[in-house]
Amino acid sequence: MTKLNFQQFRIPTGIDKTQYRTGDARESVANMLYLNVNGIRAHALAMKIYRSEGAADYTDEEVRTLTEVASSYGTPAFIDGLNEQIDNQPKTD
Repeated sequence: MTKLNFQQFRIPTGIDKTQYRTGDARESVANMLYLNVNGIRAHALAMKIYRSEGAADYTDEEVRTLTEVASSYGTPAFIDGLNEQIDNQPKTD
């Protein structure tokens, strides 16, 4: 499981990544899925993100779907923000 927070989503404001902006990306991310990906799983994931409150757990399959959709439809800043959340998961034993 991967914890992602789309309500407090952090993206860089420039390519140098020295400054960031934090905002609510739930509706934007949900719409990215809802409008561009076919299937009931994409619909369920879009609704999960739209209704989420703070950090939520996402399965490996959901994260894979998100990264694929982001690479096709997201801005580079969004892709970097998503990848940073994925890559900065707490270590578990």
